[in-house]
Amino acid sequence: MKSLFGTLSGACCLSIALLLGCAPEPLPPPVAAPPAPQAVPQKAVAGVGQQGQKLRGATGVGKIIATPASTLFRVKQKAVLDIQIPQALKLFQATEGHYPKTHEEFMQKIVQANNLVLPDLPAGAVYHFNSEKGEL
Repeated sequence: MKSLFGTLSGACCLSIALLLGCAPEPLPPPVAAPPAPQAVPQKAVAGVGQQGQKLRGATGVGKIIATPASTLFRVKQKAVLDIQIPQALKLFQATEGHYPKTHEEFMQKIVQANNLVLPDLPAGAVYHFNSEKGEL
């Protein structure tokens, strides 16, 4: 009887110790992510697009393949950003007497009206039309 009592009391003490003393430690409060750095406004020129960014750092034999592909993406971006958009802006200014007044007007009357496709930008970057300077 004594061994049964000892076994039961030992099991009971062990259960209480496990319940009280073995609780997992509370997790620390989540740390807020640091604010994203503000993007510095810059003129959109060939090379700002996301396409071809990874190809520019190629070395060795990979450079032989990457250079023509990177050049293709850069030429496509140059055609839109340095040739088509400035030409469309000149035509708009000649007919309306001013540049588009807002970014929305630029997107509607320059980009959409001329069926232009702006190059995809890296994450966090956005296009913004400067109506005073008449540039993207």
